[in-house]
Amino acid sequence: MIGLDGYEPSIGDRMMAEGRMPHLRALRDRSARWRLEHGLHRNTGLAFEQLACGLAPDISQRWSAVELDTRTYTVWQSGAVHPPFPAHLDVKTVVFDAPYYDLSKDGGSFGIVNWGAHDPGVKKQSRPASLADEIESRVGPYKATDYIYGFLWPDEAKTREAGRLLVEALDQRTDVMRWLISERFDDWDLAISVVSELHSAIEPMWHGMDEGHALHNIPSAKPAREGLEAVYQALDRHIGTLQESAPDATVVCFAMHGMGHNDADLPGMLLLPEMIYRYETGKEFFSEPEEWRQTSDGVPVLPANTPWDRPILKAMRGGEFMRVKDKIERTVGKFAAAGKTEVGPERQNSFPLKMPAARYAGKWPQMRAFGFPAFYDARVRFNLVGREAQGLVPLSSYDDIIGEYSQWLREIVDPRTGTPAVKDILLPVADDPLAAHPTQADIIVTFNGAPQALEHPNTGTVGPVPYRRTGGHTGPFGVLYVSGEGIAAGQFGTRSSFDVVPTVADLLGRKPAVRLSGEAIAMPVLAS
Repeated sequence: MIGLDGYEPSIGDRMMAEGRMPHLRALRDRSARWRLEHGLHRNTGLAFEQLACGLAPDISQRWSAVELDTRTYTVWQSGAVHPPFPAHLDVKTVVFDAPYYDLSKDGGSFGIVNWGAHDPGVKKQSRPASLADEIESRVGPYKATDYIYGFLWPDEAKTREAGRLLVEALDQRTDVMRWLISERFDDWDLAISVVSELHSAIEPMWHGMDEGHALHNIPSAKPAREGLEAVYQALDRHIGTLQESAPDATVVCFAMHGMGHNDADLPGMLLLPEMIYRYETGKEFFSEPEEWRQTSDGVPVLPANTPWDRPILKAMRGGEFMRVKDKIERTVGKFAAAGKTEVGPERQNSFPLKMPAARYAGKWPQMRAFGFPAFYDARVRFNLVGREAQGLVPLSSYDDIIGEYSQWLREIVDPRTGTPAVKDILLPVADDPLAAHPTQADIIVTFNGAPQALEHPNTGTVGPVPYRRTGGHTGPFGVLYVSGEGIAAGQFGTRSSFDVVPTVADLLGRKPAVRLSGEAIAMPVLAS
């Protein structure tokens, strides 16, 4: 299995056509191919947890990476919960850096996780324990640690450096995976490699690829495009090396969904939570600096070497105190880690969330509704009697507040265009709101374009604010290539992203010991 975390097929297709990805093109041309449809589950932010455990949210009960403690109104970013799917297949597995793959819950797996993964979802683990040191002695430490979550667009030089180091890191990954499957472990049934450098590159570098992006003409755009394309070429080397190292293996190469422009960071992480706060309290918690309001094109920019969250926090009431508090907590956390402080099993792979939307948590008990922190859309959760500890909205008023907020959301516009900001409003728990999981919201909101400000005729205007990530999880389809003995090549339509894991189990000739999501794809057979 070769997982392509953050792969956008349109970029790969263009570069294959240009002759710049010959190994991936050769794999594609000899593979049975499908487009993968991830649906709304794409916005959970848990694509590779769903891959690792083989479960969709209706079974895993994981609707978001963000979890609310309904007693205390604190929020956590939660990591892996379920055992990896190979634990249910009775196979010997070699795994290298697959996100959300908890080695401690799969006794038949060997490898290392949280080595250089984007959103690893687990603490760093290796089996055998000596493997981490073996890998470091072989290739050194991971080269792109500083750019796994890089904030790059304000800085041309940093963008160029990030591209170079992510390429070097992917080449390290290639060397390690080749060694793992051809030398270190030579008796395996299933090998899993997940390439995360694609994810770490496309989110901060998309503006270099997208000619219609508002930041496409700034100085960092050119090195962003060059860096992203160089990462794709490093991916091509990775694929070629792995196929050469295991020439008789069946290859399952996949991306759970595609990528594109980022339409959610600003409205989901800050703008809508602030709008809701103002609507509920009549007060302001965040107020953007005057210089951001005065930009002629409505697109504020930041100086080089300025972390995005620093000016955002400064513009929040009490932001300086929060910054100091964060620093103290980080220091205490390091000492706790050094002292091996234990936490409960439900928090082993989790940590408190610090995104701007979470800064409002202290006010949530006094609000009927609040902006539930999210990464790939915007979410609203109600303070419901019988569900939240200090609920204010009785169940008998649930339909009324749904209607009120739906109408209010429809009245919000993007002040730069004057057009409605909200694209869709979804009500995922309307049938039984009291049963909503702590990772669920009452309303999910998606947006038109990528608004940097929101305006309501009565609530006022929030923003504009500078972009955070320029790329996001908005591509329409992922891809699945399956190549092996007797498998016919060709394009065979569209399947669910959840069909990947059952298909792998079927190719291994194993019947899972537990129910998995999706269905195995019957492989097209070569004519005799």
